[in-house]
Amino acid sequence: MISGCTGKGSIYSGIEKQDLTGIESAKELEFIYEYRGHTDNWASSYYVYQKKDSEYHITRLFLKYIGGETAPSGELQYAYSTEGAATGSGMLEEAAGPSVIYNLGSSGGNGTIPEQDSAVKMHVEWNGGTEDFELEPVL
Repeated sequence: MISGCTGKGSIYSGIEKQDLTGIESAKELEFIYEYRGHTDNWASSYYVYQKKDSEYHITRLFLKYIGGETAPSGELQYAYSTEGAATGSGMLEEAAGPSVIYNLGSSGGNGTIPEQDSAVKMHVEWNGGTEDFELEPVL
């Protein structure tokens, strides 16, 4: 699902829209809303987009560990909510692996989507740590 590289300078490297298969080129899209946020340990990107001539939108959520210590191991829990639209949560039983980028899934439909200038609230729990942060719109 993830391809390409944008360089080592960005904490969002690997989870930017040009890195993601299916949305790296905006030519085929009616619109794309992008939200980003980070803490000392996590960077996250949330995308809402719709292809031209489609009545359905797609959402995708990514989480990247950027902390200075060893990548999380064991259980990783997350929850997110958007203003007036989507909410979701989940758990990864075994967070350890060769990548520190977690594809938290995608969904689609023709229901309500978040406003382009709204925020996405993110909650992450791992290895006894907990962080809450907001993803702001990239306008």
